[in-house]
Amino acid sequence: MPTEPASTPGFARPDRRMPPARVPPDATASGHGTRLSPAKVQRLRNLLSPYDTVIVPGLHGSGPDHWQTRWQIALASRRVTQKDWEEPVYETWVAGLEKTIHTCRRPILFIAHSLGAVLVARWAQSQSGRGIAGAFLVAPADVETATAPERDRIYGFHPLPRTPLPFPATLVASRNDNWLAFARAEDLAAAWRASLVDVGASGHIGGTSGLGAWDAGLDRLTRFVRALPDGTSHRPTSA
Repeated sequence: MPTEPASTPGFARPDRRMPPARVPPDATASGHGTRLSPAKVQRLRNLLSPYDTVIVPGLHGSGPDHWQTRWQIALASRRVTQKDWEEPVYETWVAGLEKTIHTCRRPILFIAHSLGAVLVARWAQSQSGRGIAGAFLVAPADVETATAPERDRIYGFHPLPRTPLPFPATLVASRNDNWLAFARAEDLAAAWRASLVDVGASGHIGGTSGLGAWDAGLDRLTRFVRALPDGTSHRPTSA
């Protein structure tokens, strides 16, 4: 059952003069043979300057080799922390999400993976969408029909929402993800009115998928940010 949204201070005027990007020296995408380009990261940071970017990890919290951690450093993003990454409780995770939201002063752009993407989508059902610029949702964990061995841990996050998200979103899905069948990804994208990105056979698009820093994903995020509409500068309020 969703909690009441946290009160969020008003947004300050964004500073578009971003400092040079810090790209981790080992930020390589080993599965794709590429490295995060400092120039590419800097361009994206400039595009993100009107927003507060919030990384939302899933089960286990996205370790140091996960692309979310590498992006957090490269893009100077905020990151949601949870009291327990191993035994997730929906209401507790909502509190962790809202604690981070409360620190934001600009429109928020979520970069969420797996159970973190489900968290954002469910939390959004009690929101008007004001103050949220958009959500980049990668491999949302199917809490209803996933075949992954740890699926019982996330059952408390069901049911998956079936109504449109109140902000722009992209859903990124793989063709061989045991947490989310591609047909289910298509259904969710349609229900949420999110654009769907097919990244082929990339597993769960996580730390064990051989993606490294996931340079190709950074390109997808750049396209999403470029397409965001104006007029997202208001603070979040309840629906």
